[in-house]
Amino acid sequence: MINELYLTIRTAAGESLVIGCNTVSHLSAGHFEICRVGDDTSGTNWSRTRKMGVNTLAFRGTQHGAFYVADADCVGVTNAVPWVYNRQWLDLLARSGTMLFVSLAPDALGAAQRRDLKEALALAATAHPLAEPLDWQRTVYPARWRLMDRERMYDWVGVDGAGLP
Repeated sequence: MINELYLTIRTAAGESLVIGCNTVSHLSAGHFEICRVGDDTSGTNWSRTRKMGVNTLAFRGTQHGAFYVADADCVGVTNAVPWVYNRQWLDLLARSGTMLFVSLAPDALGAAQRRDLKEALALAATAHPLAEPLDWQRTVYPARWRLMDRERMYDWVGVDGAGLP
């Protein structure tokens, strides 16, 4: 039944790209070109973005290119999450080799955000090797990544191990 639904959606979409969101992952393969591979990130709650975004990219990113283009969810640019934190998520996605989506609150776009977004979107528009989490066996929020053949560090959890960096 689900496979028939996905086939109907694919047929109705014609040549348009389809993103599967909250779909049955393995059944959407071959029907949808892009698939959200995790739960929603947040423009208001950094810990949710860290949990649902960083974690998803680390542990489900390997589906990218095997079934579809993987989407670990968007960067929610708002005033509720300080840019220093969302900027890291933006940077990781831009270098990850996967899809980069952003959701923008116009009142949150200052000069720094515009500059960083412009650079990230340009970077994401070129092909890169898939991001590889390097410390995934020691943490649920990998901070060490191999991106574009270089190692990069991110600060997701802060000094107390639970809060904002």
